[in-house]
Amino acid sequence: MSEHKKKHPSQHPDTKQDAAQFEDENLLESRLVPEDASLPSPDDIAELHRQIATMGAALKEEQEKAANNWDRLLRKEADLQNLQKRSQEEIEKTRKFAIEKFALEILEVLDSLEHGLNFAKEGKVDAASLLEGMQMTHSILLNALDKHGIKPINPLNETFNPSFHEAISVQETKEVPPNQVLAVVQKGYILNNRLLRPARVVVSRAVSS
Repeated sequence: MSEHKKKHPSQHPDTKQDAAQFEDENLLESRLVPEDASLPSPDDIAELHRQIATMGAALKEEQEKAANNWDRLLRKEADLQNLQKRSQEEIEKTRKFAIEKFALEILEVLDSLEHGLNFAKEGKVDAASLLEGMQMTHSILLNALDKHGIKPINPLNETFNPSFHEAISVQETKEVPPNQVLAVVQKGYILNNRLLRPARVVVSRAVSS
């Protein structure tokens, strides 16, 4: 009887320790795996695979679109560079040969002058014929200039305009009002309404009392 009493107290702590360990394991399991947790069904897995496949196809399509857009951008960039190069070449060509037509017309004037000089050297021309030839050459030159927007300024008897005239002398007179062009020493010229050279003139002023 005494032996049974001795063994009983020694088994009691072991029982409490086992119970505590069991409770700790249950608590840990409840935290790791929720009570309502369940494994995905085959249908759920199949749906997930379908979604992944759909997203993969969409991603591939967008990547192809991006690659095509990049190719188009590169082609447009190349086209733009070629256009700029051609435009620059045309500008250089125009700049280089812009005077070609004008030069051809001026050569006609030079030809006319040379013909007149040759006749004069050979004694085959009189003063009247020489004057006629010079007038013809002058007319040819004026026509060539006019075609290219170059026009003379001949302000005789006009009011002096400092924007287009240069006064090289002032003369007192009662014949005309003050500040009027009495004489044109050298004609001026404009190019498409922009001044190339002012006309050099003599200007009137009132007589001093």
